[in-house]
Amino acid sequence: MSVHFDPNKISFFSLDEWSVAVCAWRGCCIEVFSRAEHSVADCILTLQGAGVAIHNDAQHQGAVARLRALHDCMEKFSFNGHEKVARRRIANWQRLVHQRNFLAHARIDATQSGIVAHHYRFDGKQRGEPLPPKQLTRIEMLQLLAELEDAQRALHGQLGCIKAFAPVAKPILSAQVSS
Repeated sequence: MSVHFDPNKISFFSLDEWSVAVCAWRGCCIEVFSRAEHSVADCILTLQGAGVAIHNDAQHQGAVARLRALHDCMEKFSFNGHEKVARRRIANWQRLVHQRNFLAHARIDATQSGIVAHHYRFDGKQRGEPLPPKQLTRIEMLQLLAELEDAQRALHGQLGCIKAFAPVAKPILSAQVSS
C-alpha cells in the first residue's frame, strides 16, 4: 500500500519540518518506481504464461533491461493494436527511469528553496566519478513526482491491455521477415 503525503499537512511550502517533507517526497517517488516495476514484472509473467516469446532479458535483475525486453516484445507481437501505445508508454517510462538513480542513491540535502542531490557515476571502468550536484526547487520536486505518477499510471493501464490480449497475441509478420 502506498500513502502519499498531503503537502499542506507537512509544510511543503514552509520551512517547518522541511527535511521531513523532503524524505516523504523522496519516498513517494521511489514508491512510484516500485509500482511501475511491479506492473512490468506482472506483464512479463503474464506474457510468458500465455506462451508469448520474450527476450531472456525479461528475467534480468535490472529494471531497464526488463523494460527493453518488454518493448522488444511489443515490436514483434500484436496485441490487438495495443502494442503501439504500449511502446510509447514504455519509451516514456524509459526516459523517466533514469531519475531513479539520484532519488535512490544520492545524498540529498534540503535547502531553503528545495533540494540538492550529490551522487556518483560508476561505469565499471574507473573509480566513481562525482556528478554535478542536481538541484530542484520545491515546485520542480512536485512536478517531478506528478510526472512520474502520470507516466506510471499510463504504463500500468496500457500493460493491463497487453495482459488482457496476451492469450491471443499474434506475431507481427514484418518482425518475422526481418529476423
